[in-house]
Amino acid sequence: MNRPKRFGLIAIGGFGLLSLHAMVYWAGLTGGFFFDDSANILEPAGIQVKNISLNALLNVWESGIAGPLGRPISLLSFAANYYFSGFDPYWFKLTNLLIHCVNALLAYLFCLLLIRTTKRSILGLGAKEHLSAVVAAALWAFNPIQLTSVLYVVQRMTALSSMFVLIALLLHVWARQQKSLGWKSLACLIAAWGLFLPTAMLSKETGVLFLLYVAVYEAILQPKFAGEVDRLAKVYFVLLGMASVGLLLYIGFNLQAVLLRGYEDRTFTLAQRVLTEPRIIWTYIKMIVVPTMPDFGLYHDDFSISTGLFKPVETVFSIVGLVALFVSAFLARNKAPIVSFGIFWFLAGHSLESTIFPLELMHEHRNYLPSLGIVVLVLPVLTSSRMNNSIYRLLASSCALAFLVYFGLITHLRADMYGDDFRRTQIETGYRSESVRSQYEAGALMVRLYERQHEPLLASFAEKHFERVNELDPEHKLALIGMLQLDCLSDQSARVEVQKELKRRLASGKWNVFDRTAMHAIADMSKEGALCLTRGQVDALFDAALGNKKASLKDRSVVLSDYALYLWLGQKDYVATREVLMRAVSDNDNDVLNRFNLLQLSRLLGDKDGVLALIADLKGRHLSRQDRALLEDAIREMSAQGAITNNL
Repeated sequence: MNRPKRFGLIAIGGFGLLSLHAMVYWAGLTGGFFFDDSANILEPAGIQVKNISLNALLNVWESGIAGPLGRPISLLSFAANYYFSGFDPYWFKLTNLLIHCVNALLAYLFCLLLIRTTKRSILGLGAKEHLSAVVAAALWAFNPIQLTSVLYVVQRMTALSSMFVLIALLLHVWARQQKSLGWKSLACLIAAWGLFLPTAMLSKETGVLFLLYVAVYEAILQPKFAGEVDRLAKVYFVLLGMASVGLLLYIGFNLQAVLLRGYEDRTFTLAQRVLTEPRIIWTYIKMIVVPTMPDFGLYHDDFSISTGLFKPVETVFSIVGLVALFVSAFLARNKAPIVSFGIFWFLAGHSLESTIFPLELMHEHRNYLPSLGIVVLVLPVLTSSRMNNSIYRLLASSCALAFLVYFGLITHLRADMYGDDFRRTQIETGYRSESVRSQYEAGALMVRLYERQHEPLLASFAEKHFERVNELDPEHKLALIGMLQLDCLSDQSARVEVQKELKRRLASGKWNVFDRTAMHAIADMSKEGALCLTRGQVDALFDAALGNKKASLKDRSVVLSDYALYLWLGQKDYVATREVLMRAVSDNDNDVLNRFNLLQLSRLLGDKDGVLALIADLKGRHLSRQDRALLEDAIREMSAQGAITNNL
């Protein structure tokens, strides 16, 4: 068979794999929004773009709450989805799937460049090398660990950032593999570093890992291609080293603000996180190489925390294993460069989210791009000269096909789960019976279904899930509120024992970020007329929460805001609402939200002096574009009504 025909067959096969890939995920597109989708997509007003204008786009750009950079590129993509299809999760998930397909194509091209480093010339890449790159990209794209980056909408941030990182890497590596630094190579380097690196970081901060991926390539594969570590690479290593030392010094001199403060809301310490993550890294490797359905889940809060080197004993073995893996990769850099590259790529990919920073311990989407390092380990096998042996070729091809089919099957089963929220939550609580979040989410979904259908069996199931939550976490608050919500929906009196226990937990239990939503649920129930608690009972719960010494200033601001919402919309008690809002702005000088709430209430009550004072206060603050627009709208509206003078 001549060369064009072989490449044509490979192209057809690649298109067929992409089509099959879409079919594997298709069943999951009918699922809904969940977990962080609400805070990052459904709630921010800036996402809800009604018209295309510079001001609307700038509002989207500044509306981010995730990460230090706000991730505006990802938010713009969410806003585009909303503009064309509203909050229909199907189109959000389909967009994610298309991004993942693009990334599969980019992974194929990147694998070709990796193979090229061992061939020294693009002319040496034949059908075997192209087919090997297709197989590696397919194994990466079909891997079940990628599912949450596709069907968990907010993790588009991960996939989008990875897309720009891959484009930047393709441009950088291609430019570095040219014989001389001509204008094309220079243009590619400028685009990689000046355009796609910033775009990756503005999609999600993990885009900065591009710097480490480049370092791994320049240290291991580029010398094999060029025959030496050239001057450009040496300069890069010096600059990267200086930046790394600067970062470490900054963290060291600002340890409390940068690291330790973030652990105040966590159930683990910095030391416990550092001890636990090696075990998690090996768990990730197992999930990538030999995935099984029970391994996966939206939540991994049931992963046991290491409290010492031998507690559990797997901790020390995991640490020793990672050191051995690192040393092995270093020693293999000359004889097996792609193997060395793949291992260092994987470790570099976890250097941000799986080390010292106060993030949650474990999430599958953290492996989206790092897992490519594990997959490329098949390239030396598939491109080996041994593939000329028919038996070796049959064995290698059969193994690759078997893994591809197996990965596709597991991914499809998971996608089918994610296509229905009821099915997903019930199956995951079966797999992860020790996960507090999985149990609570299943119960909360049952409550929503019971509210619509009033089927007693749903209420019974919800109660069982909430009881399981209380068994697993004696200080959990949302499950108790869920039980009270069931009482109210069942036209029953709220159970006194549940109220007492909730009050105790609010007053003395450890406060974490998820507890902020507990009191908001009470305010929402009151606003919707579905609350069966008396005013005195609700006041007692809010007083208990506000009296908790373990709650931070931000926690108290959120609780006071919810208390004001309850009094304002639920009770129509404007005087009490004013007192609560005054307390909120007095306690926290940075509480802009409650200052806006107090401004609206002061307008309602006709308090002109209060309105003028709040406007002056807000105008002197550094407000976001959206908040500034709200303030200007309020001033214009009050000026039109004659409530204030126009010169404000």
